[in-house]
Amino acid sequence: MPETQPTDIQLPDAGQARPPAKRRDNARLIAAALIGGVVAVFALLNLNDVKVHWLIASGQTPLIIVILIAFGLGMAADRLFVIRARRKRRAATSDDATSP
Repeated sequence: MPETQPTDIQLPDAGQARPPAKRRDNARLIAAALIGGVVAVFALLNLNDVKVHWLIASGQTPLIIVILIAFGLGMAADRLFVIRARRKRRAATSDDATSP
């Protein structure tokens, strides 16, 4: 019977820490869930109608709709700013790499 030689494969230890990126993603997910939960509870506690002056009209709207629209617009603005900052950072690093 031929002898087998041990391989150089190393298995991770059970006590080994997760990579930082995975921990950061988990922290972001937990933070997003907490913020979403707080917004949901806040919106559900404010169900009464309010007078709102929209851009083209005004009228009575449930406050929960106003809160959810404001939250959605805030999230969209945040994403736009984050994307813009990443593009600027990426352009700056690529300019540094190409300059002599």
